[in-house]
This record gives sequence, structure tokens and C-alpha cells, in this order.
Amino acid sequence: MGREDLLLKIYEMKGEIVRTFNSLRKDLFGIKDVADLISMPAWAKSRIKDENGAVEIKEDGYGGRILVIKLEDPHTDDWTKKERKTAFVVYISFQTSKPIVPAQLQWKFNQIYKIVNKLREKGYHTYPAIVAYAFTPGAQEELKKHKVEFFTTVDSLKQWMYSKIFFRLQKLVEVTKFTLKFDRIFLFLKKVIEGLGFEVPRHILEAWAYKPKFPGG
Repeated sequence: MGREDLLLKIYEMKGEIVRTFNSLRKDLFGIKDVADLISMPAWAKSRIKDENGAVEIKEDGYGGRILVIKLEDPHTDDWTKKERKTAFVVYISFQTSKPIVPAQLQWKFNQIYKIVNKLREKGYHTYPAIVAYAFTPGAQEELKKHKVEFFTTVDSLKQWMYSKIFFRLQKLVEVTKFTLKFDRIFLFLKKVIEGLGFEVPRHILEAWAYKPKFPGG
């Protein structure tokens, strides 16, 4: 595959991730175009966010190479369950002349963790990653040391995101005794999973359906 084809592939990967989460955002707000959010009153946005949860995606870092994807649970007034905020911080490398090597990573780490640290201060659980057409074995080892995931395909990137969201859904099902104050969170996580192109396993759906709605129910 030539350099132009590789570059096109990377742009397509970035575009697919942006479209995926913009589609989720529109779905949560019940709109057809993200531009419709401009005319939506602030109180309406806040209410929908509390009821349905929120998804936001934006470009950050040098040259807009980093996609910051923020997910925020719907509101719950249960004191034992603080709303969870999750963020994927994905650096997109457009280098096509050669695979990523260890010497090139420190600058990328600095860019990524500058954003990660700010998000953590705001209470986000963060998951950093780098997308490129290829990584040398040495670069892969360095990425593992810094706990930064790495991907060369959009499918593997989505699979990773799905695994993080699905783990949360599993834990919610395991620890929840009744569903009254947690149905919104369950439905939000389910919607994100489906938006990524996956399905929630039947046994998870059944386990949730069999739980009582009220305490002692």
C-alpha cells in the first residue's frame, strides 16, 4: 500500500470515529443535526443530559491530532452511585513514511498526558491510545510501559472502546440490587455499545430485566 493510500486510510479511520460519536450525540439529544444544538436552550440541554447521558467528541492537541471523546452518565440521586465520567484520548498519527519508533513517542506522550491530566482533575476516568499505520516492536513495548494502547485499524479501536464500556455495564448489573435509580445508566451504556456497532449479550439483558425495580421488590 502506497503512502497516499495509507494516509487516506488513517483519515477514514478518524472520520469513522467522529461520525460514530456524533451520531450517538445526536441520538441522545433527539436531533438530526449537531448544528441544532446551537439553537437549543441551555436548560433543555442540561435536562436531556441528566436524563439521557452525554457524549462529546472534539479535536485537541497540536494540529487537532488528538480526538477527545467524553461520555457522562445520566444523573442519579442515589448517594452510593456517583455519576461516572469516561474519556477516551486518542492520538491519530498521520505518519506514513515508516512505522512509529520509540524515539518518536515521548512528544506524543506529552501531548496525550497533558490532556489526560486535565480530564482526571475534572473526575474523568481516562483511557489513552495512539492510532497509526504501524508500530515497531520497540515502540509497542514503550507504549505498554506507559499504559497507552495502540491500534492500526478502526475495528480494533472500537473493540477496545466497547470492552471498557461493556465492563462498566457488567459491573452495574453485578452490584445493582434494584433498577429504579439505575435504569437510565444501563440504557445509556447500552446505547453507546450499540452505537459502536456491538450488541449487549442476551444474558446481561435478562439479568437486568429480572432485577426488581424497587428495594425489596
